[in-house]
Amino acid sequence: MRRMRVSLLNMLLITVLTAVLTLGGSAAPAPKGPKDYPGGGQGKPVRVKHIMQGELYCPTAVLVYGNVVIQSGRCYTLFVMRDPYGTYLAFGQPGIPPGQLVRLNTPAGAKVRGRIFYLVPIQATAVLVPVNTITLVAVRAEDYGPQVSVVLVGVPVPNVTVVFNVRL
Repeated sequence: MRRMRVSLLNMLLITVLTAVLTLGGSAAPAPKGPKDYPGGGQGKPVRVKHIMQGELYCPTAVLVYGNVVIQSGRCYTLFVMRDPYGTYLAFGQPGIPPGQLVRLNTPAGAKVRGRIFYLVPIQATAVLVPVNTITLVAVRAEDYGPQVSVVLVGVPVPNVTVVFNVRL
């Protein structure tokens, strides 16, 4: 009888320890509410920079979005590009005049596409540019310290934002 009690006690102890260890990660403090994130209304950006079409954007730190790592120490022109696979915020060298829409299947499009360094996928609820085209875009870069929000300005869809994590 005593062995049975010890055995049950050990089983209960193992079950409790397993539950504590597996639930320990989810018992961590909950993330802050949406108002504490960029654009959520509570935190104000440290710096805001308005970049017009064709102006250079020079990140002060390495920007990370998913598996895309945008290096600092270099200046980029920002484009919106759409191909059959999706819509992207493109970082590249200057190559087209502001306000011009370049088709990717033309020699000018191939030249501009060859000057792109990074493509960051963006989600939009409507069409920003036609398929197989690229154009310069104006943005508002909001630096929150650990994050940088890039808000597209002057596009048909308001508040298209890409939030980058900053790697120091």
